[in-house]
Amino acid sequence: KQWYQRRVAITAGGGLNQIEYIAFKNPMTTDYVLTRIAQELLEDFDKGKDGKVSMSEFVHHEASRDGDKDDKEIDKLRRTEFRASMDKNDDGDLDLGEIKEYLNPRGVNFVTNEARHMMHEADTNNDNKLSLKEIKENYLHFQHHKNNPVIRAIHDEF
Repeated sequence: KQWYQRRVAITAGGGLNQIEYIAFKNPMTTDYVLTRIAQELLEDFDKGKDGKVSMSEFVHHEASRDGDKDDKEIDKLRRTEFRASMDKNDDGDLDLGEIKEYLNPRGVNFVTNEARHMMHEADTNNDNKLSLKEIKENYLHFQHHKNNPVIRAIHDEF
């Protein structure tokens, strides 16, 4: 948030109007921040420096694979995620717009991915259903999502 705080202070003369305050509290809901984060991710994943992220660059990104670099199951999940949720134009690469759309907390992808992630973490018997026992055993995982300010800002059911 530091770079965003500096930008707000510069553009607002040190004070915040209502829109700037909402953007400050929930930065991922603003186009500026969403674009900036997507650009940073694009630059980080784009090892070929061609302005796009290939499936290979996404799947084998070193910094995000700490401790599971050789996990074939994670590779498979990342390939599926890339094809099913990220590469909207099916060209085999992610551009800035596709990354931004994927990250947008108000978009279908974000909510779907959040649900898929929660199921992956809590569905210990892999039956694609959450039993009361699984929910109780994994309550901290659900609590973590509840405390995420982006999640709270978008989903009032928490």
